[in-house]
Amino acid sequence: MFTKESPTVQINPCKRILKMPGALCGGISTGSDKIRSGYGNGDCLYFDLEHLVFAVADGTERFPWASRDLLQRLSESLSRSGSPETVSGWKDMMNTEIYAGQKYQHKTTFSAVALRREGEDVFLIIANGGDSVVTVMDGLTGKIRRQTGRNMDFAGRSRQIVDVTEHRVSDPNHRVLLSTDGFDDVWRYYLRQSPAGTTRGVLERIGLDGIGEVISGILEEHRDRFEYDDVGFILLDPNAVERVKGKALIMGGTRPFEEKRYRLQYTPEAYDRWIPDAEWAGQEEMLAGAGIHVLSAGRC
Repeated sequence: MFTKESPTVQINPCKRILKMPGALCGGISTGSDKIRSGYGNGDCLYFDLEHLVFAVADGTERFPWASRDLLQRLSESLSRSGSPETVSGWKDMMNTEIYAGQKYQHKTTFSAVALRREGEDVFLIIANGGDSVVTVMDGLTGKIRRQTGRNMDFAGRSRQIVDVTEHRVSDPNHRVLLSTDGFDDVWRYYLRQSPAGTTRGVLERIGLDGIGEVISGILEEHRDRFEYDDVGFILLDPNAVERVKGKALIMGGTRPFEEKRYRLQYTPEAYDRWIPDAEWAGQEEMLAGAGIHVLSAGRC
């Protein structure tokens, strides 16, 4: 384990954001046309704080819940067997247990990062299928150090994921971003509006764990001023993220009726508050109404 005492992890159900102060944040926002047309949100995020595995998936407009199905199988596999420590182990798990179970019509992207620490060294196993992206960047300069390429290995359409690699994190300033294709448009729009003007400037001014609120705020403030797709992302500091035993959750991959209920009921007045992980167990039904499903260790 990274520390003896678990850090606090918080969820805001109204804004659909999760954060671990100084180490991690992530969230989903439904695309502008999806809101107008009453569609579901195909972007889905997986935070496994016990196994230190983080993933994003982006399902199609027709079957937005396909992304959630995929990530639920990932969670089930990790609960049974733990996180593989090698590239070959990850490929075997993905191809025999997770990709193999995805129906052809349930096409979805898949991008994941698994963290492993050996002494002072941190290793990343990065898996990528489709057009979601994993980016390793310098948190001080904003420069991209490594980025996955888009490919055709979508779950459902491909029986195998090929792009699985391992990397040692040698710089304490490295940050890891997992994002669906809607994130880039919103981030570029935000940088044009922001006094900071650059990713580096935003991280310096706001900090890593504030990015979820930045995205939520810009979409609310500039609603109807520009078009954007579903937005899903996870941003983390691989050196700072700490293990939290027994805590995992899936956010997003919602059906149209779930999105309609969320938009009608989850008003800022009622749900714009932060819920610490110690209280998740008593708030599972309320969180589920926002498309956030709390998973216990060994259970989905």
